Amino acid sequence: MSEVSHFSSLSRLSGTISPIWGMVVTVEKDHIDVWGHANNVCYVQWMQDVAVGHSAAIGWDSKRYLDIGAIWVVRNHSIDYKHSSYLGNRILVQTWIEEMKKVSCLRKYRFIEFPKDMPDSEIHAMSGFASKDDFDFPQDALLATASTTWAFVSTKTLRPVKIHPEIISVFKGEDNLH
Repeated sequence: MSEVSHFSSLSRLSGTISPIWGMVVTVEKDHIDVWGHANNVCYVQWMQDVAVGHSAAIGWDSKRYLDIGAIWVVRNHSIDYKHSSYLGNRILVQTWIEEMKKVSCLRKYRFIEFPKDMPDSEIHAMSGFASKDDFDFPQDALLATASTTWAFVSTKTLRPVKIHPEIISVFKGEDNLH
């Protein structure tokens, strides 16, 4: 299939279309709000960090986007909180592309609390690319799920532009798994 026809067919795709990528965060003192749990703003920051990390891991860091004159900007965030997270909790933040359209994508996230007795070596092995099901976790370990709609915009006009076929291809590529 040519890149052009491949690109045009993406608007009809649904379901997870990119490899899962994750990072581990530890809830620090400065993450804690007046209620004694991780502040909601931290989740948004972690979403941004894991999305940027995922893109950089497949070869599309901020500089590369600026070089082509287009960047991703947030249109909206949605977070569904299941449980609170507290000081010292270690969390796996995972992300993947759920859907790509002509000028936007829907990125999903999940936040999973690691068991307190899980060895650091096992926890850090969860960073990077993984299968969605690599980590078998109890449902009460799921702290939150979230989504972001990202728009691809020109750095000159700040108006939406078509997502480059190369970007679509690399986000979908199984060859990114290390």
